[in-house]
Amino acid sequence: LCPPSISNVFGLRRKATTIMKTSIWRVEATAAPVALRPCGTCGADAEFASTGLFRVNAQKKRLDVWLIYRCATCGSVWNSAVISRGRPGSIDREELERFTGNDPVMALWCALDVGLLRRNGARRGKVAFVVEGDRPAGGEDCRVEIDGGDLAGLRLAEVLRAKLGVSRSGLARLVEAGDVSADDGADVLAAKLRPHQAIILRPRRS
Repeated sequence: LCPPSISNVFGLRRKATTIMKTSIWRVEATAAPVALRPCGTCGADAEFASTGLFRVNAQKKRLDVWLIYRCATCGSVWNSAVISRGRPGSIDREELERFTGNDPVMALWCALDVGLLRRNGARRGKVAFVVEGDRPAGGEDCRVEIDGGDLAGLRLAEVLRAKLGVSRSGLARLVEAGDVSADDGADVLAAKLRPHQAIILRPRRS
Protein backbone atom coordinates (compact mmCIF):
# COMPACT_ATOMS: atom_id res chain seq x y z
CA LEU A 1 0.00 0.00 0.00
CA CYS A 2 1.14 3.53 -0.73
CA PRO A 3 1.53 5.67 2.39
CA PRO A 4 -0.79 8.66 2.62
CA SER A 5 0.72 12.02 1.76
CA ILE A 6 1.69 14.37 4.58
CA SER A 7 -0.98 16.82 3.51
CA ASN A 8 -3.64 14.14 3.83
CA VAL A 9 -2.34 12.99 7.23
CA PHE A 10 -2.65 16.45 8.71
CA GLY A 11 -5.76 17.37 6.80
CA LEU A 12 -4.04 20.17 4.90
CA ARG A 13 -5.28 21.43 1.59
CA ARG A 14 -2.92 22.49 -1.11
CA LYS A 15 -3.56 26.00 -2.34
CA ALA A 16 -3.05 26.91 -5.94
CA THR A 17 -0.23 29.37 -6.43
CA THR A 18 -1.40 32.65 -7.95
CA ILE A 19 1.07 34.42 -10.18
CA MET A 20 0.56 38.18 -9.97
CA LYS A 21 0.70 40.09 -13.23
CA THR A 22 3.64 42.49 -13.53
CA SER A 23 3.75 45.83 -15.33
CA ILE A 24 6.72 48.14 -15.87
CA TRP A 25 6.53 51.92 -15.70
CA ARG A 26 9.33 54.33 -16.58
CA VAL A 27 9.39 57.91 -15.31
CA GLU A 28 10.91 60.30 -17.86
CA ALA A 29 11.41 64.06 -17.89
CA THR A 30 9.74 65.94 -20.73
CA ALA A 31 11.92 69.05 -20.41
CA ALA A 32 14.97 70.27 -18.54
CA PRO A 33 14.03 71.69 -15.13
CA VAL A 34 15.21 75.14 -14.11
CA ALA A 35 18.11 75.50 -11.70
CA LEU A 36 17.43 77.59 -8.59
CA ARG A 37 20.29 79.76 -7.36
CA PRO A 38 21.12 83.39 -6.47
CA CYS A 39 21.53 85.69 -9.47
CA GLY A 40 24.43 88.11 -9.31
CA THR A 41 22.51 90.65 -11.39
CA CYS A 42 19.03 90.33 -9.90
CA GLY A 43 20.44 90.06 -6.39
CA ALA A 44 18.02 87.35 -5.32
CA ASP A 45 17.24 83.68 -5.82
CA ALA A 46 16.22 83.15 -9.42
CA GLU A 47 15.30 80.49 -11.94
CA PHE A 48 17.99 79.68 -14.48
CA ALA A 49 16.91 77.90 -17.66
CA SER A 50 19.26 75.53 -19.43
CA THR A 51 20.18 76.63 -22.95
CA GLY A 52 21.06 73.05 -23.85
CA LEU A 53 24.51 74.30 -24.91
CA PHE A 54 27.88 73.30 -23.52
CA ARG A 55 31.05 75.34 -23.28
CA VAL A 56 34.12 73.15 -23.68
CA ASN A 57 37.72 74.14 -22.98
CA ALA A 58 39.96 71.25 -24.02
CA GLN A 59 43.64 72.06 -23.65
CA LYS A 60 46.57 69.70 -23.66
CA LYS A 61 46.69 69.24 -19.91
CA ARG A 62 43.19 70.23 -18.79
CA LEU A 63 39.57 69.67 -19.74
CA ASP A 64 36.70 71.89 -18.54
CA VAL A 65 33.04 71.51 -19.51
CA TRP A 66 30.16 73.76 -18.49
CA LEU A 67 26.41 73.64 -19.19
CA ILE A 68 25.23 77.16 -20.00
CA TYR A 69 22.16 78.60 -18.23
CA ARG A 70 20.39 81.96 -18.47
CA CYS A 71 18.47 83.75 -15.73
CA ALA A 72 14.77 83.72 -16.60
CA THR A 73 14.41 87.25 -15.21
CA CYS A 74 17.37 89.24 -16.50
CA GLY A 75 19.02 86.91 -19.01
CA SER A 76 22.42 86.88 -17.32
CA VAL A 77 24.55 83.83 -18.06
CA TRP A 78 25.60 81.21 -15.51
CA ASN A 79 27.92 78.33 -16.36
CA SER A 80 27.33 75.13 -14.38
CA ALA A 81 30.57 73.14 -14.20
CA VAL A 82 30.17 69.58 -15.47
CA ILE A 83 33.88 68.68 -15.60
CA SER A 84 36.47 70.82 -13.81
CA ARG A 85 40.20 70.54 -14.45
CA GLY A 86 39.84 67.03 -15.79
CA ARG A 87 42.42 65.24 -17.87
CA PRO A 88 41.66 65.25 -21.61
CA GLY A 89 42.00 61.46 -21.60
CA SER A 90 39.62 61.01 -18.65
CA ILE A 91 36.62 60.65 -20.99
CA ASP A 92 36.39 58.84 -24.31
CA ARG A 93 36.10 60.58 -27.65
CA GLU A 94 32.41 59.75 -28.04
CA GLU A 95 31.50 61.44 -24.75
CA LEU A 96 33.62 64.48 -25.59
CA GLU A 97 31.84 64.76 -28.94
CA ARG A 98 28.50 64.75 -27.14
CA PHE A 99 29.63 67.83 -25.22
CA THR A 100 31.12 69.62 -28.22
CA GLY A 101 28.07 68.72 -30.32
CA ASN A 102 25.59 69.94 -27.66
CA ASP A 103 23.90 66.56 -27.45
CA PRO A 104 20.36 67.21 -26.11
CA VAL A 105 20.22 63.94 -24.14
CA MET A 106 23.49 64.78 -22.38
CA ALA A 107 22.27 68.33 -21.66
CA LEU A 108 19.05 67.00 -20.15
CA TRP A 109 20.94 64.45 -18.06
CA CYS A 110 23.18 67.20 -16.64
CA ALA A 111 20.18 69.45 -15.90
CA LEU A 112 18.52 66.61 -13.97
CA ASP A 113 21.59 65.66 -11.93
CA VAL A 114 20.83 66.82 -8.38
CA GLY A 115 24.38 66.15 -7.19
CA LEU A 116 25.90 68.13 -10.06
CA LEU A 117 23.65 71.10 -9.32
CA ARG A 118 24.43 70.91 -5.61
CA ARG A 119 28.16 71.04 -6.32
CA ASN A 120 27.50 74.22 -8.29
CA GLY A 121 25.51 75.84 -5.49
CA ALA A 122 22.11 75.30 -7.11
CA ARG A 123 18.96 73.26 -6.59
CA ARG A 124 16.81 71.43 -9.11
CA GLY A 125 13.46 73.05 -9.79
CA LYS A 126 10.18 71.27 -10.42
CA VAL A 127 10.44 68.54 -13.03
CA ALA A 128 7.84 68.01 -15.76
CA PHE A 129 7.55 64.29 -16.40
CA VAL A 130 5.49 61.50 -17.91
CA VAL A 131 5.07 57.93 -16.73
CA GLU A 132 5.44 55.51 -19.62
CA GLY A 133 3.84 52.06 -19.38
CA ASP A 134 0.46 50.41 -19.42
CA ARG A 135 -2.04 50.84 -16.64
CA PRO A 136 -3.30 47.49 -15.34
CA ALA A 137 -6.60 46.43 -16.89
CA GLY A 138 -9.21 44.12 -15.46
CA GLY A 139 -9.85 43.19 -11.86
CA GLU A 140 -6.64 41.34 -11.07
CA ASP A 141 -3.97 42.41 -8.63
CA CYS A 142 -0.84 43.74 -10.32
CA ARG A 143 2.75 44.35 -9.28
CA VAL A 144 4.16 47.48 -10.90
CA GLU A 145 7.92 47.91 -11.17
CA ILE A 146 8.79 51.61 -11.51
CA ASP A 147 12.04 52.65 -13.14
CA GLY A 148 12.78 56.04 -11.59
CA GLY A 149 15.99 56.56 -13.54
CA ASP A 150 17.32 60.11 -13.25
CA LEU A 151 14.11 61.24 -11.51
CA ALA A 152 14.68 59.28 -8.32
CA GLY A 153 13.92 61.62 -5.45
CA LEU A 154 10.53 62.78 -6.70
CA ARG A 155 7.61 62.13 -4.38
CA LEU A 156 6.27 58.63 -5.10
CA ALA A 157 2.75 59.92 -4.51
CA GLU A 158 3.24 62.57 -7.21
CA VAL A 159 4.21 59.89 -9.72
CA LEU A 160 1.25 57.68 -8.80
CA ARG A 161 -1.24 60.55 -8.98
CA ALA A 162 0.00 61.46 -12.45
CA LYS A 163 -0.29 57.90 -13.74
CA LEU A 164 -3.55 56.93 -12.04
CA GLY A 165 -5.23 60.27 -12.71
CA VAL A 166 -6.34 60.83 -9.11
CA SER A 167 -6.13 63.75 -6.72
CA ARG A 168 -4.09 63.83 -3.52
CA SER A 169 -7.16 62.91 -1.47
CA GLY A 170 -8.15 60.27 -4.02
CA LEU A 171 -4.79 58.55 -3.72
CA ALA A 172 -5.01 58.72 0.06
CA ARG A 173 -8.35 56.89 -0.09
CA LEU A 174 -6.87 54.19 -2.34
CA VAL A 175 -3.96 53.70 0.05
CA GLU A 176 -6.27 53.56 3.06
CA ALA A 177 -8.43 50.95 1.32
CA GLY A 178 -5.38 48.83 0.50
CA ASP A 179 -5.81 49.28 -3.24
CA VAL A 180 -2.37 50.88 -3.58
CA SER A 181 0.61 49.84 -1.47
CA ALA A 182 4.40 49.67 -1.65
CA ASP A 183 5.83 46.21 -2.14
CA ASP A 184 8.35 46.82 0.65
CA GLY A 185 5.78 48.25 3.06
CA ALA A 186 6.96 51.87 2.71
CA ASP A 187 4.52 54.74 3.26
CA VAL A 188 3.29 55.46 -0.27
CA LEU A 189 2.15 58.97 0.62
CA ALA A 190 5.46 60.00 2.19
CA ALA A 191 8.12 57.97 0.36
CA LYS A 192 10.41 59.33 -2.32
CA LEU A 193 10.82 57.57 -5.64
CA ARG A 194 13.86 55.30 -5.75
CA PRO A 195 15.73 54.27 -8.92
CA HIS A 196 13.86 50.96 -8.73
CA GLN A 197 10.55 50.80 -6.87
CA ALA A 198 7.71 48.29 -6.78
CA ILE A 199 4.10 48.88 -5.81
CA ILE A 200 1.03 46.67 -5.67
CA LEU A 201 -2.23 47.75 -7.31
CA ARG A 202 -5.46 46.02 -6.43
CA PRO A 203 -8.90 46.49 -8.01
CA ARG A 204 -11.09 49.09 -6.41
CA ARG A 205 -13.49 47.68 -3.91
CA SER A 206 -17.11 48.69 -3.77
